[in-house]
Amino acid sequence: LEGDEINVSASRAVLGVTPVSFSNLSAKEIETRYSAEDAPMVLSTEPGIWSYSESGNGTGYSYLSIRGFDQSRISVMLDGVPLNDNESHQVYWVDHGDILADAQNVQIQRGIGNSLYGSSAFGGSINVNSQIASDKREIDLSIGSGEWKTKRYRTRYRSGKDLGENLNMTLRVSNISSDGYRNNHSSKQNGMFFGLEHLGARFTNQFRALIGHENTQLSWDGIHMNDIEDRAKRRLGSKAYTDDFLQQVYSVNTYGKLTKNIFLRNVSYLVIGKGYYEIAKSGQNYYSYNLDGNNQYTDLQEQNMLTDLLRRKWIKNNYYGLVPTFTWTSDQLRVDIGVEMRFYTGDHFGEVTNFSNPTLYSTLGEDWYRYYQYLAKKNSITSFTHFLWHPQNQPFTLTADFQSQKHHWTLNQKTIGHASGHSLSADWDFFNPRLGMVWAIGDSMHVFVNWGKSQKEPADNQIIQADDVWSAPV
Repeated sequence: LEGDEINVSASRAVLGVTPVSFSNLSAKEIETRYSAEDAPMVLSTEPGIWSYSESGNGTGYSYLSIRGFDQSRISVMLDGVPLNDNESHQVYWVDHGDILADAQNVQIQRGIGNSLYGSSAFGGSINVNSQIASDKREIDLSIGSGEWKTKRYRTRYRSGKDLGENLNMTLRVSNISSDGYRNNHSSKQNGMFFGLEHLGARFTNQFRALIGHENTQLSWDGIHMNDIEDRAKRRLGSKAYTDDFLQQVYSVNTYGKLTKNIFLRNVSYLVIGKGYYEIAKSGQNYYSYNLDGNNQYTDLQEQNMLTDLLRRKWIKNNYYGLVPTFTWTSDQLRVDIGVEMRFYTGDHFGEVTNFSNPTLYSTLGEDWYRYYQYLAKKNSITSFTHFLWHPQNQPFTLTADFQSQKHHWTLNQKTIGHASGHSLSADWDFFNPRLGMVWAIGDSMHVFVNWGKSQKEPADNQIIQADDVWSAPV
């Protein structure tokens, strides 16, 4: 329980110590497996993981599941920063197409796992740790290409000792583009990673900035079941959706020794997002888009008046948080006590233009017309305690985790036309305990057993579809 292991977060599993099923991928293993695919396709080589990409070739929108649970029920962390969306609980790997290029290691836990904060895990959890420091200077330029006009460009600089013995820096810029296996399913992903690490006498401080921008063509319309085996027809798809999103992840990690037996770890983070998805729609009724700007028609008339239009649904969101954790250790016992405080705001709105009915321009104007808007907020506080006991000269290790989660959620819908202007709020309190034991059989075999409970709040769209004028809260 001493030495370097103290620098390992209590959320990270350790072989022979933590009673969970997990896999570790080293930087070398990731480099061997990774070319240009998004992270889910690379991680799918591990037991219990299944993945797919909408483009059909591993780039763009990609998803994974662990033990059959989708991403909304999997906890994902990047250097201690929760990546699950605060409203949908989903993980959008597409925002950071080259995220594994910086990974020092990736740990995948199956089951409820050992995650102490962030989004509650049912199927498992994924922890990605990115590398900053290197022993020597590195300057890399990587160019790759593949089928369906897939291209990847990356350049990276690691300072080594250029900035001194105690200061390290990494800078990486990359671009991944592909036409995709499916027609009209191209993707462009630009990314940047900057890391700065300072080794002090008592504390290590790390600053990271991960910025990703994606522009993806999406074709969600399916094909006839008789065409699935036809290699040409199963690639068909009309140009439908365009998705464009920019996400910025900033974090500061601090860890070090306060006294001989007490250690401090802290993660501070800020995540900023902005983007939209766009689609050309035909035969849309006035009622659904609040197009009766002068309020001159009845509801029934609006439902029978049609127009073609171009629609964009926007999201501008941000969340920030703080996760201080104190660790006390002895020869036989380790205790971690910490809290995560996270605050989220998401501004949603929809806009339409390019009307096929020219009379709409006289009432709504030539620019984009906003037909819905709502603001969602969520404040989350998670307190946690982790106990680990390994009696001397005994073959077993006992663990106990206790997690308390409190969420306060509000949603305020703006009154526009038929949108009712709902004002909603809810509070959720959860207590999630976990107990486990690991028993060593010789030097190379371990048997473990665990019991745990996991709960989480509903996604926003399970309460109300606030972008739909017809929707009412459940």
